[in-house]
Amino acid sequence: MKLGIRSLKGYRVVLVTAITCLNLFSYTAYADGLEGELGLEGRYFFNDGLFGQENENISLRAQPEYDYSFESGNDDLEVILFGRWDQQDSERTHADVREASWTHVGDGWETTVGVSKVFWGVTESQHLVDIINQTDLVESPDGEDKLGQPMASLSVERNWGTIDFYLLPYHRERTFAGEDGRFRTPLVIDTDNAQYTSGAGEHRIDGAIRYSHYIGELEFAVSHFSGTSRDPLLAFNGNLLSPKLIPIYTVIDQTGLETQYIYESWLLKLEGYSRSGYGGDRYSTAVTGFEYTQVGVFDTSADIGWVAEYLFDERGEEADTFLEQDIFLGIRWTLNDEDSTESLFGVFWDPETEEQIFSVEATKRVGQEWKVTLEGRVFAGGEDLRFDPSEPINSIVVPYPNSKTYFFKDDDFVQLEITRYF
Repeated sequence: MKLGIRSLKGYRVVLVTAITCLNLFSYTAYADGLEGELGLEGRYFFNDGLFGQENENISLRAQPEYDYSFESGNDDLEVILFGRWDQQDSERTHADVREASWTHVGDGWETTVGVSKVFWGVTESQHLVDIINQTDLVESPDGEDKLGQPMASLSVERNWGTIDFYLLPYHRERTFAGEDGRFRTPLVIDTDNAQYTSGAGEHRIDGAIRYSHYIGELEFAVSHFSGTSRDPLLAFNGNLLSPKLIPIYTVIDQTGLETQYIYESWLLKLEGYSRSGYGGDRYSTAVTGFEYTQVGVFDTSADIGWVAEYLFDERGEEADTFLEQDIFLGIRWTLNDEDSTESLFGVFWDPETEEQIFSVEATKRVGQEWKVTLEGRVFAGGEDLRFDPSEPINSIVVPYPNSKTYFFKDDDFVQLEITRYF
């Protein structure tokens, strides 16, 4: 890794200018009563991209938020907007309404209408059952960021548990990296020509229901989703002069399960689903494991959590994910200080193919208005890609099972983000 003097000076100028703008914007926002955050992100990739992408990248993001509670105390209006400008990838330069919803709370029930976000899941390495919101994949390769979902929901809480109903009248398409972006497929994904197996297309009305409850230290939830899959199938567009991949969204039925049990310092977890309609026969996939927390290590206020999870997909080598029979090991370090300093070191390991993904995430508050976040990923192991001369395009669309991380082998990176809250 080598940065030239000119490059360093350029980053310094951008950094100083951006931080100055963050401060000026924040002071203006305070005067207007606006809340939210602004972030400056710098990424450095240790190698030039496999497809000629640059190894340095800067981006800026803004997330203004507005929350208004009515005098009755039973109604609340929440708006969260999001926008990012990216130096290299035009597809990563995008905007979204994360939330724009009205919530009414009644006696033992609650309803929400508008654009909102819902999270399901209990495990650390992968959130299998989390299906209400679409993944904003250009934000991060870990898939944690989500797009806002138009919905109407009703939650009913009783002594015997909580039931949530969801009506989802519009499907959001997944975002993908562009030609100049990182973590991209060998053929660019043509998001402008996405296809649907449902005649209603993106306007198909989807539905979901979830029951959750707890018994002592055991928490569990059972859910069912029927509608357009958030995970598209990718197919060759058939154009040899301009080859691209077309996302195809099928109609699926997914039944999910989430459980976690607390026993002293142990947290046992399981989540998984059974799904039909996704390009083949019904299949099941699951993640299970534990987190053990050591409190006050070395006679300090710090805690260390040890995480171990096993990821299983019964499709095996036919699965379209790297995580079909893999192990995740992680260490969570929490200082419990006034700056909320914490970090998570982890590795995904495929015992059969010897592929690994190493990751680090660390955050620290600086005063009340700033936060520094450090992230990094390293892709290792696996075999070189094998091309079938008789089916060269298919060899790219459906890579060799032992080379599922091949196209990311030059995407090792470190990322630093400075966030300003206002």
